Amino acid sequence: MVQPADSPAARDSRAGWFDLHTSELREAETVCPLFNAGMGLSEVASYLDNSGRPVGIWFDRLSDGRGFTLARHLRQAARHAGPLLADGHLIPDQADYLRRCGFSHVRIAADHAAQWCWSLALAPPAMQHVLTNRRERERRGSAGRF
Repeated sequence: MVQPADSPAARDSRAGWFDLHTSELREAETVCPLFNAGMGLSEVASYLDNSGRPVGIWFDRLSDGRGFTLARHLRQAARHAGPLLADGHLIPDQADYLRRCGFSHVRIAADHAAQWCWSLALAPPAMQHVLTNRRERERRGSAGRF
């Protein structure tokens, strides 16, 4: 396992785990294996024991999308059902995509929680959830006709 130089232990003590589903900030006491986003998919899967324990992914750079790919792989191919934590160089604009890729939490500074909540509130719901029944589809369809 590759531990980042700027590990969570070396970061600001005001940080906590922000829940991407309930928009709550929790204490940063969660201890879990932390994988670097650049690790190979097969290498990470070999560390998993399917116990449902939390797994973390460290993002080295803001523009590095490998952590999103790794999260999807852990959720879909490796069938990881436990909490999936994002840590490192992330911004509130990525909140919805983190959630859609399978992350359950992201480590943030406590004073940034409002920005993350706002970013998640702006994210549109998945289309499948908007048009769930026939009546809703007909109502929305007729509103757009001239």
